[in-house]
Amino acid sequence: MAYRLKIFTLSAIFFALSAPSWGDPAFTGQVSVGSINTTAGSAVAIPVNLAGSNMPIMALTVPLHFSGAVLRIDSVSFAGSLIRPNMSPSVYIDNPGRWLKFTFTPSGGQPLITDQSGLLATIHGTVNAGAAPQTITVDSICRLEPGSAPQPWTRPEFTDNSGSAVFVPTFSPGAVVVQSSLDAGDDRQNLPTAFELAQNYPNPFNPSTTISFSLPERSMVMLRVYNILGQEVAILADGVFEAGRHEMVWDADNSASGVYFYRLTYKNQVLTRKMALIR
Repeated sequence: MAYRLKIFTLSAIFFALSAPSWGDPAFTGQVSVGSINTTAGSAVAIPVNLAGSNMPIMALTVPLHFSGAVLRIDSVSFAGSLIRPNMSPSVYIDNPGRWLKFTFTPSGGQPLITDQSGLLATIHGTVNAGAAPQTITVDSICRLEPGSAPQPWTRPEFTDNSGSAVFVPTFSPGAVVVQSSLDAGDDRQNLPTAFELAQNYPNPFNPSTTISFSLPERSMVMLRVYNILGQEVAILADGVFEAGRHEMVWDADNSASGVYFYRLTYKNQVLTRKMALIR
């Protein structure tokens, strides 16, 4: 089943501008997909990151392909990402084809991403309950599996601040490694005995910090970040997690200095801690 939101292509936005230059060697940016370990039936959150960018970015598109057929793509989140307020995100998810595309496009003025690195998006999915141990590769659609139907979007592309040049970043694939319960260390003697939320580290931090929590059993959890006014600024986890210790990273590059609170909800229990972002 395909889920459609607003779809844009770079060519549709900049059709009136001069012909793009492809793969300029002066551009040093890289798109990389994270790799995570999990078990059958688990929710996963896969980060897609930008690193080494040396130019302002006005728009981008990132298409991805997932090997195998045991991972269902549920959603794409932009919480804590590099997207600017006057940029519009769009997402296309095709679960039967096991591919997706997300884009940032300007929605007013000339918004620019000037950061050299940071989070672009987080892909949320669920591994089938009966999945055998295997490695699911998260790769560019340029390298589709043999026999797969070609797609209209084939590679990550960035548009510069003039809108007249399109650059192709280098790409580093990621993976979801589905392990057996034994491989994943799901030994009941080693599991946490209580629901815990650790203090983030580092703290104070700039621009990112790691938040870890422990679950005594598999359950639905939600981890949210709030500012001093009680306004929600990020959702770091929202799904079913296995028993054990988990780590989530908050990239606060788009947030102002100040005190923030992170709150973890597990069953009917809620834990909250305080952290400080210092520029």
